[in-house]
Amino acid sequence: MSILRKLRARLDRHGLKPSIRRGQNFLLDRNQLGFIVDAARLGPNDVVLEVGPGSGFLTRRLARTGALVFSVEIDRGLLPLAMEETEGLPNVVYLLGDILAGKNALNPEAMARLAELVELRRGRPGSAAVGKEPVLKSVSNLPYSAGTAFIMNLFASPLPWTTGVFLLQREVAERMCASPGGKEYGAVSIGAGLAGTASIERIVPPGAFWPRPNVDSAVLRMEFLPVDRRSRIPWRGIRRIASAVFGSRRKILKNALKGVYRGREAGDVLAEARIAPECRGETLGPGEFRLLGEMWERAEEPAEASCRFRQRAAVGRRAMISGNGAAGKTAGSPRPPP
Repeated sequence: MSILRKLRARLDRHGLKPSIRRGQNFLLDRNQLGFIVDAARLGPNDVVLEVGPGSGFLTRRLARTGALVFSVEIDRGLLPLAMEETEGLPNVVYLLGDILAGKNALNPEAMARLAELVELRRGRPGSAAVGKEPVLKSVSNLPYSAGTAFIMNLFASPLPWTTGVFLLQREVAERMCASPGGKEYGAVSIGAGLAGTASIERIVPPGAFWPRPNVDSAVLRMEFLPVDRRSRIPWRGIRRIASAVFGSRRKILKNALKGVYRGREAGDVLAEARIAPECRGETLGPGEFRLLGEMWERAEEPAEASCRFRQRAAVGRRAMISGNGAAGKTAGSPRPPP
């Protein structure tokens, strides 16, 4: 039976169809599946996060390397298909849920479970890898609808990622590898440039998938910087600056950043950073975005501290009012008439 007939039979048995809304395009080409696994260079000491296992075809190949595979699937209907495909493989763990918690965060439940699996891998008895530090990787045929947001959040993750291999829309992969000055250059280019090194390993044609997408895809490999270096990057500030700059590409930098820095003129900030105020944001390198992000976060710190102080004061006032009210009701007594 062909791999497509096998998938269709399983979908029919469960009464399912691929979801266009969720960008479900199943990779069926065995050579492409094998290439993705080979690009990840997996071994028995690795822990792999897979997002969107779908059919489970890639999941099974990942597990056969001996790596521990943690697979997160948002679609309740599809999860049984992946579980059927990997039946009998003890090194596959599934979680039903969304890998994202909003646009700018990864699902904390999924990340907590992944951290547990890393610890489990560190000390599994009877293994040649006992005593070795587990290697954390992510390998996925990412749904088109969530790929960019997932990878951007992976850049800022506090977990010790070493390698990522992702099947993405070709356009997205090219943006991640783009250099300053081009129309493809944007927030994802900056994130990838700061978090490590991104490279396109292969272009995958639409015919490798079912249903057939309208665009080419690409296998992107990401080598991450050590976590102690990534954790010092001002990701929140970079997101804020990139949003302002690339939301107004035609504006010069001084105008695009107007009102972004609390209590400061954009021109003064740029002068301090030694960045020409008349240039456009797409000409700045990742390092310059990092500097502007650091300056934004420093400008926000006093305001955030003041906000926290006001919140604590408000809580204290409410507690005092509540306490006084309760005391009055408990200890008070009707006053005798004059």
